[in-house]
Parts: sequence; C-alpha cells; structure tokens
Amino acid sequence: MPLYEALYEGLKPFSWLILEAVFDPFVVVIGLLMGWKASQFGKLILAGLAAGLAGTVVTFVFRTLDISWFEGGYMFGGAHALFRIFAGYGWSVLGYSAARIRDRRSGTSPQV
Repeated sequence: MPLYEALYEGLKPFSWLILEAVFDPFVVVIGLLMGWKASQFGKLILAGLAAGLAGTVVTFVFRTLDISWFEGGYMFGGAHALFRIFAGYGWSVLGYSAARIRDRRSGTSPQV
C-alpha cells in the first residue's frame, strides 16, 4: 500500500474533525488577521498556534454553556486542538500571502 493511501486510511476517522477545525470561524478570523499583520514569515508559526488555541478555548467555553456546534471529539483526546493549530497556520499563511500580494500590487513596502 502506498504511503498516501495509508495516511488517508489513518485519517479517515478524523475527517469530520479536520473539516470542523479548518472551517472553525474563530480559527479563520484569528489566523487571517494575525497572518495579515505579520511582518515576517517566521511569525506565522506563532500566529497559527494562537489561532488554533484560541479556537479551541472558545469552542470549549461555548461547549460548557451548551451553545456550541462542537458535539464530539473528546474521544480523540487533543486531536481537535492539534488540527485547529494546523488549520490556524494554514489560514495565517493565506493572510500573510494576501497582504504581500496587496503590497506588491500597490507598490508599497511590506508593513512593519
């Protein structure tokens, strides 16, 4: 079995958890905003970490108030937080890239 098939089979139980992490509104907003404001590419690691952890905390706070869409994932341990961190990093890279494209098109130097 090729590696990509083994990886796909291994992630099958997590597929809904991955989709939930990628489209978590808090992760998206915080990741894009922090990526947009980052002045160096290395800061995106911290931006992804902050977005993922903030999304996890907000989700658990909403869960304790019984107003959350997050109705599972506890059987996966910390996988929901890990996937949100990776998703936050992806959104921060997207925000950083969009800011650099905007700066390049307008002829200005990157924000500092």
